[in-house]
Amino acid sequence: MGFSEFLGYDKKGEITELPTTLNKGRLGTKDVTMSALGFNAPAWVAASSMGILYSIVGHAAPLAIMIAYFFPMLVIAFTMIYLTRHAPSAAGAFTFTEKYIHPSVATVLGWSYVINCLAVAAMTAVIGAEYIQALIPGVSGVFSAKIIGTLMLLIFLAISLRGITITAKVAATFLIFEVGIVAGLGLLGILSPHVKDVSFSSLYSVTAAGGWAAVGPGVLFGLWMLANFDSTINFIEEAKRPVRTVQRSLLLVLSIAFIVYSLAAIGWQYAVPVDKLAAIVENGEGGPIAAVANEYLPSFLSWIAIFVVITSSAAGLQISMTSGARTAYRMSVEGHMPRAISITNKHKVPWLASLLIILVAAVLVWVKPLSELLWYYDVITIALVFNYIAIPLAFIFAMFKRYSFGKALAISILPMFAILVVGYIGYTAGANAWIVGTVIVISGIALIFYGKKGSGSNIQKKTGAA
Repeated sequence: MGFSEFLGYDKKGEITELPTTLNKGRLGTKDVTMSALGFNAPAWVAASSMGILYSIVGHAAPLAIMIAYFFPMLVIAFTMIYLTRHAPSAAGAFTFTEKYIHPSVATVLGWSYVINCLAVAAMTAVIGAEYIQALIPGVSGVFSAKIIGTLMLLIFLAISLRGITITAKVAATFLIFEVGIVAGLGLLGILSPHVKDVSFSSLYSVTAAGGWAAVGPGVLFGLWMLANFDSTINFIEEAKRPVRTVQRSLLLVLSIAFIVYSLAAIGWQYAVPVDKLAAIVENGEGGPIAAVANEYLPSFLSWIAIFVVITSSAAGLQISMTSGARTAYRMSVEGHMPRAISITNKHKVPWLASLLIILVAAVLVWVKPLSELLWYYDVITIALVFNYIAIPLAFIFAMFKRYSFGKALAISILPMFAILVVGYIGYTAGANAWIVGTVIVISGIALIFYGKKGSGSNIQKKTGAA
């Protein structure tokens, strides 16, 4: 059996549709890939995180990203490709754990993912408002920021309610612009370096970085930068050749994010000294993107560094809301949330799930403004930890159900190490994140008692997937 056959890669597109009331058959591989990249929000991540990564590992930032890509993220991606074939649904980790671990565990994990999505929606609205104020000084002030953030949420809710096709097109438009700027500035640094004393070999040298003890924290941070590639699964019920589309998109999203951040991590330090980039504190002016843009772009284009983060926030807001609504929709269909959550409008959008997510996000915009940004990081980090532990764990359970103990154990070694790495990130997230995680788990348990209508997914039966 070849690796592709083992994974269940749907090479011929044999699964043509899934049982759903969403708008099936609307999205191709390009649409799903670009939408999921929008959730990653490359420009915002680069603006907020690249300086921190340089401060952790200096010149070896590209090395840290490369290691994080190959392990654990690529391992998690392959486990998800396998699970996508055997438990395809828009709820991802919820359905995987429901099928292979336990329905009650699935409820908590699905709830955690919905919380993650609404936190990202609120955070991107807060960040987008900050950058809009930087671009238009006349609308400054905390109250104005809350108004702008709320308007962003309502505008993108209105777009999402018009259907998945227009949602994907709007997100793709934003994404092309931000990826072009982030990667383009990286290429300019490589092709026309302004910093001459950086050897390329030092960018990928563990020794030059100060050893594995120095590289390790950078790898953990790189993992954070590459996160959310798994949101491709949220579009599976609306995709053409759904299983094949999502299996392809999982690798494409992760690999494109790896290439974009690698280009930036390499090229930016050839544009501006790495110690200067590491010292930049992101304050709503574009962070290291602005510093690099100032090296290559004329002064009348200085607004680009700010504008690109606004578009990045908009794409992240729209896709996080869409992903959370799809997860809640599937949980509702499976009886883990109130049935009304799965009601769709004439465009086959789960309108009530979308509306509830935006309403909660709007409340967060008002009670958790920019000064509370670390709270959002805690929520998102711990929810991602839950998600990235659940996926390989479901894969391991699947292996022990399918194969003999020895063979299943051998196949599960890398996923087990991936779980340990992600678990360590959860450990290092700190007490505030643990408290948030506890609240998520307790509220998820409350959902279990709310009205779960049955145990075990029937998706496998409905699709006839292998």
